[in-house]
Amino acid sequence: MIRLFLIICLFAVSQVWSATAVEPRPQVKSAAELAWEAIPDTIPDEEQVRIAREYLDQYPNDVPLLRSVQNILNRKGDLTVEFWKERMDKNPTAANHYLYARKVGTSEEMKTQADWIMQNDPNNFWGYYLAAVSELSKEKPDLNVTVGYFEQAIAKDPSRPKSWYYCADAHEQLGNLDKALECYQAGLVVEPGDKSLKMSILGLYAQKRDAEKYFALSAELLPKEPPLQIDLGMHGSEHKVTASDFSGQYTVLEMFTHW
Repeated sequence: MIRLFLIICLFAVSQVWSATAVEPRPQVKSAAELAWEAIPDTIPDEEQVRIAREYLDQYPNDVPLLRSVQNILNRKGDLTVEFWKERMDKNPTAANHYLYARKVGTSEEMKTQADWIMQNDPNNFWGYYLAAVSELSKEKPDLNVTVGYFEQAIAKDPSRPKSWYYCADAHEQLGNLDKALECYQAGLVVEPGDKSLKMSILGLYAQKRDAEKYFALSAELLPKEPPLQIDLGMHGSEHKVTASDFSGQYTVLEMFTHW
């Protein structure tokens, strides 16, 4: 009996571990997302709204795309909460429940719709992500609950950058700096070009007092091109000091005059 109990406990632990120790995967955008991103911002608002409405109907389950589409419709269209509710009632998919909750924007409604998605589509990333955001939206969120939902979302789809980023931020607020660092670094696997993640990692190195890693990453983040033009003479020398003299390093430039 004791042996059976230990086996059950070990199985439970392995299940929890598999939900949190997830390997990040590079983000892959759908063809519809790429097509949407290729639409220039310079076209008239009416045209943007028209295209957004078309995408809304053509790709009803592509949530990453629909988030961008909904942003345009919220800013430049006139679609009300009632529109999104009617759409959800007519076609109660996880995507429509998510969009309705996102439009309403309250913690309570987001949690209600997150519960629906998690119950009716338990493998859907967006239900757990929405549950995490609903907790995070509270005036006094329980960050442990937030982390739990984000980790469940990540287990469903480890290729979504925002879940890694927000999970890292929650860990950082909790003081779990090593876990926060793991999540930020995982975010760089998902979205390598996001410089803000490296800045967050730099902040963690500062908190951890890890000078070696801090300055190594700082050097990587320094601009390769001089950020300003300098042309200064040097006392007792014909050499002219220019910005290239300081490229790739931190420099304190002290200047004074005898006014």
